[in-house]
Amino acid sequence: MSFEATRKVFSLPATHVRAYVRLLFHCSSYIYSTGWFRSLEERRPVNKNGDPLPWMNYPVISFLEERLNGHLNLFEYGSGYSTLFFARRVKHVTSVEHDRKWFDEVKRKMPDNVELMLKELDIDGNYCSSVLSGPAPYDVIVVDGADRLNCLKYAVKALTPERVIVLDDTGPSSKENQIAYLVHNGFRALNFEGLNPTRSGIDRTTIFYKRNNCLDI
Repeated sequence: MSFEATRKVFSLPATHVRAYVRLLFHCSSYIYSTGWFRSLEERRPVNKNGDPLPWMNYPVISFLEERLNGHLNLFEYGSGYSTLFFARRVKHVTSVEHDRKWFDEVKRKMPDNVELMLKELDIDGNYCSSVLSGPAPYDVIVVDGADRLNCLKYAVKALTPERVIVLDDTGPSSKENQIAYLVHNGFRALNFEGLNPTRSGIDRTTIFYKRNNCLDI
């Protein structure tokens, strides 16, 4: 901590100082127990033990940890730490990535139950339609990449009847037509908001589902 930051902290009322100390260093505090502080130090999304997490908010991460199971097949637009997280909790993960350098890096870390596909980023082309070239249908499809509306259109075609779609970054800046498209196709929306690994703002992720879904919503 810099001298200026230290000076500012200790110029605050004592209750503020105690609050900062508890948040930063107490083992039961939110940012310590979730691994937020460790993520900030390592500049990557991990829990307090250093295990990989998706770059999503902690409430939805907790929900997915509880509901995912080893019988599910999952497809993911955009690969990385989230792929490792899902691979530990479901039967099989298929993930598409458009960045060659990142693809080569993450491929070396993937377990046997992960299939990575490299597709050039385009609009309404091979990238978004890649969900149909893998071992579809899928129980869960995670949309956290580019060309999202077209990805959602293909995702709807590649789901099992117990379908669930996880759409990340659905805050005010997201396109309303993405949500409207899924609602028009009979999906219900469940929003999760909260702190995100390495980030200080509030992020939102929305899970879209129908009755008798694989996550028991």
